[in-house]
Amino acid sequence: MIIRRARKEDYPAFAAIEAEHPGYPAWGVKGFEEEEKNRHAVTLAAEIEGRTAGFVNFWVLRPQVQLNTLAVGRAYLRTGAATALIGKLAEYAAKSLCREIDLEVNERNAAAIALYLARGFEVVGKRPKFYNNTDAAILMRRTLPDKEPR
Repeated sequence: MIIRRARKEDYPAFAAIEAEHPGYPAWGVKGFEEEEKNRHAVTLAAEIEGRTAGFVNFWVLRPQVQLNTLAVGRAYLRTGAATALIGKLAEYAAKSLCREIDLEVNERNAAAIALYLARGFEVVGKRPKFYNNTDAAILMRRTLPDKEPR
């Protein structure tokens, strides 16, 4: 598996992955193109055997990183792609001197919540009726260790 910076030619594959997950807040090709203009944005692709398996987009906003979207194609679920993407995101955060990674996830997305909990995130809040005025958003945070003692 390779985790690398996303390229424009990845965006149709990202949109196809989004479409595999009904109810997923899809950005589509245009959304990923817009992120290219954001100087804080980083989009990474997971590649398995030459195929795009998944992606993550996040913003580096010192002292935090905001995880905006992460998805893995159905054919690549349980391959470690999501874990590898989160691992690379954490590396970016640490190199950027960020101490926290924040995200929000739909309360009904049990698989994602379990993944984030297993990767060291904790629930820090809830936004009722955040998604389509029905489902709550679960707010999660992972605090990264200090590199240097204070």
